[in-house]
Amino acid sequence: MDYRRGVGVTLGAAWVFVSHSAVAQPLELGGIDIIGATPFAGSEVDADRYPANVQHAESKDIERAETLNLNQYMQQELGSVHVNDATNNPFQPDLNYRGYTASPLLGLPQGLSIYQDGVRINEPFGDTVNWDLIPQVAIDSIDLIPGSNPLFGQNTLGGALSVKTKTGFTYEGAEAEIFGGDFGRFGGHVQAGGNNGTDAWYFAAQGVSEDGWRDFSDSDVAQLFTQFSTLTDNGTLDFSITAADNSLRGNGAIPAELAEAEGRDSVFTYPDETNPEMVMFNLRGTRDYSDDFTLAWGAYYRRNEINTFNGDGSEFEDCEDAGNAGLLCEEAEDGGDEEIVFDADGNPVVASDGVIGGTENTSQTKENGFGLNLQGRQDGVLGGELIVGTSLDYASSDFSQQTELASLTDERGTVGSGIVSGESLTGVSAHNSTASLFFLQRVPITETLEGTLAGRYNRTSISLHDTSPEVEFAGGDDDDDTSLSGDHEFKRLNLAGGLTWQVNDRLTTFGSVSQSSRAPTPVELTCANPDAPCRLPNGFVDDPPLEQVVTTTYELGLRGGNDDLRWHAAVFRSDNQDDILFIAAESRFEGYFDNVGETRRQGVELGLDWAFAERWRLSANYTYLNAEFRDSFVTNSPNHPLADEDAAPGEDPTQQVEPGDRIPLIPEHLFNVGIDWAPTSRLRVGMDVVGNGDQIYRGDESNTDNEKIDGYAIVNANAAFKITDRITTFLRINNVLDSDYETFGLYGEADEVLEGDRYDDATRFIGPGAPRGIWGGVRVEL
Repeated sequence: MDYRRGVGVTLGAAWVFVSHSAVAQPLELGGIDIIGATPFAGSEVDADRYPANVQHAESKDIERAETLNLNQYMQQELGSVHVNDATNNPFQPDLNYRGYTASPLLGLPQGLSIYQDGVRINEPFGDTVNWDLIPQVAIDSIDLIPGSNPLFGQNTLGGALSVKTKTGFTYEGAEAEIFGGDFGRFGGHVQAGGNNGTDAWYFAAQGVSEDGWRDFSDSDVAQLFTQFSTLTDNGTLDFSITAADNSLRGNGAIPAELAEAEGRDSVFTYPDETNPEMVMFNLRGTRDYSDDFTLAWGAYYRRNEINTFNGDGSEFEDCEDAGNAGLLCEEAEDGGDEEIVFDADGNPVVASDGVIGGTENTSQTKENGFGLNLQGRQDGVLGGELIVGTSLDYASSDFSQQTELASLTDERGTVGSGIVSGESLTGVSAHNSTASLFFLQRVPITETLEGTLAGRYNRTSISLHDTSPEVEFAGGDDDDDTSLSGDHEFKRLNLAGGLTWQVNDRLTTFGSVSQSSRAPTPVELTCANPDAPCRLPNGFVDDPPLEQVVTTTYELGLRGGNDDLRWHAAVFRSDNQDDILFIAAESRFEGYFDNVGETRRQGVELGLDWAFAERWRLSANYTYLNAEFRDSFVTNSPNHPLADEDAAPGEDPTQQVEPGDRIPLIPEHLFNVGIDWAPTSRLRVGMDVVGNGDQIYRGDESNTDNEKIDGYAIVNANAAFKITDRITTFLRINNVLDSDYETFGLYGEADEVLEGDRYDDATRFIGPGAPRGIWGGVRVEL
């Protein structure tokens, strides 16, 4: 390919230039890391005083890695992080930290809270996280906060990620970047900022377009960010606007047998599109009323509209009963009766080729949220600092969905018939609000020993209103006699405490106990009835109430180092009470949420960051992670390879989960190793290895399947060459060795769509990892 030749020429020129560059550029570690003890401004603290293993990175670290997005950077550089590519779209990963997930997919147990400049950006309808809406180029720093820190609010079960953006005070100048390479990927960004000492401005625009490495998997990402800031003698004021309009295709897992027959780039069915359109306004400020007291406040408004289009297989076929001849029916479960399919007007659907084989599921979610927060910090209380604050977050969500009957093309794409299933027409309006009070007291016990006590009281109210259209089926029966409407309220006070002991200038020990909780989300509350499962993300029913999840985390550790070396070691345990799990029903499309008792995630994490010999830098992270169920329960797994074939007619095949069974899709071993070399002041070359151990298939909560998702280790490389003081070329190679690997797996029914003997018992679906990819680009400082 031509761009490969261009990359070769660029690197060749770089090496020629090296011979004329006599002075090497030392690689050094950064200075003291300053993190936020709460999500809001005015709570900054030296990371070495924090009683847990917090991880911090700045914009220069993210730029140096040359990764496509924030998720790739975190997996490559931070400890205890791994990614499941359930959608196989690089902008829609399931990011996991210490066994807790932040994912764009409804139905997963979300356990991480994500903040951008103090605004919680987990979506209100399902606590999901749309990673493609975070403008990476505008990131100034990130803090990965471990444990169940109550100060970061709802959903902080396993940790929190706090993203801080650039201002014209932190970024001065202008820059343009362009890159391209494999998979038809082409993108770039521009950013500019400046200040006059008191007023500042910053602007960034970023875009990426690609065909995707798998069939029918093109995506487009467009992001904008701007921020205006004012600095006075006794305060700050910042106003930012974030906007994104994206079109993402990620066609998900495929049967392992299909990957062997048609290649790892093949798809099962398509398309699977997600189109988010988001805008957020954020106003925040601080004011120092004295040398000892600072008040911080914030207000935001966020709107996000997400439209999805999912082409899938179908469970509809010609009716078999003589009385229903010529009509379309839903496949009968073993020993059950077939059910006639009705259209949106309540009329029976006539069977034809155009309505058999496929479905087109569409949904629309409109979310509007706003919030206020107020926080005061008083220094000198008990010799330390006291932070007291309050916040109010309100959101409304309007969700609607429908399923159009369709057929499949030879390539397994869908062709709609124009006939919509009446039973699929679903709508729900949700209003949820959370009012919180929180405090943090830091007390120096001795000159080297410091204690921390924190707490947060949350009151969450969720109101659901059924907006589903009424359909009268032929014969006079309504489509459903249930209602989604209902009111729910959850209250809880969560506490945390910790100690840090600075043994000497190079060694600190720490320990903490923290507790946090999350209320069931609207999507979980409307889909919790085992007698009436729903189709995620597309259908809901009235349900029994769920309990909120409460997590307690214990952590002990050490950290130390000097100007050239930093290291840390920690042990942790997080116990979830009343954990919520999505349990599959007989249909491969349906399931329901349920509290399944206690789960545990515990382990050991080790990390090292070392700058040596002036030109070299080595980083390494390893985590042993044991994630297991702690209570017995029965779950449905209808497509499990060892499903109970002796189940009674009409009953779902079940799996018995016992204490000690591993939680699916959480590997026991996680690691990354990276090395950078700067032979001259103009050239830097880096390589990293990212990997994890084997994983349990989703659907094998009972751990009875001997086949696992294999572990892997992937080698990546990057380089940057400064042609002039203002022009830099860069190169990124993912999966240098072109290894075959999988990051995700679950059970499904291949023979519903695929024909042939090889697919009769094909139930293991995999999420193949991307093959080798090479990209090169140019960055110009203007």
